[in-house]
Amino acid sequence: MRPLLPILLLAACAAPSRQAVQLAGDWRRSPPPDAAIAGHAIDCAVADRACVTLLTFRGAACARLGRDDCALDSLRRAAALMPADATPDERAEVALRLADAHERRRDRATGAARGAENAAILAALAPLRDGPAAGLAGHYEAGVALNRAQSGDTPPAARCAALLAARDAASRAADVPGLPPLADRIPQRRAAIAAGLALTPECR
Repeated sequence: MRPLLPILLLAACAAPSRQAVQLAGDWRRSPPPDAAIAGHAIDCAVADRACVTLLTFRGAACARLGRDDCALDSLRRAAALMPADATPDERAEVALRLADAHERRRDRATGAARGAENAAILAALAPLRDGPAAGLAGHYEAGVALNRAQSGDTPPAARCAALLAARDAASRAADVPGLPPLADRIPQRRAAIAAGLALTPECR
């Protein structure tokens, strides 16, 4: 009977705790205040929907509270624990929230840190490019192109082409039912790109 012990231990490690499953269901039905969610330590390390739900809720709550490190840590863990049978919408929500958290930190960064955040945004968007949320990915990709042009990371000779590509990507952005809405942020980004084009001599 001894060989059964490792198998039983493996099975136990491959499933979330009963408490995690219960808590994920409770949060879906009636989410607590953001501060309570953000202050909850998520001791979950299983590629399972319950763990991903808890970490996504915590990442979103931390983001709304302006706690960038907490948001990024939770959402990175959610992405890493995404189960193989996750739906496109489940993958897209985590990817969008992760890209958004990196964008918010990017907007307060400078130099090499800003460049690293732009790269992290693009990496986070990888699960979205071939799915129904590709337009939302375009919103963030356009933001990266605009930021690189405005900060001087894009060489002057390539700036006009980069901004035109950003305009095209932003033009396809649209909210997707069931995913975090961008609402007025979409027209704001389009307006910022249009202003960037107007101020770029190479585009005149």
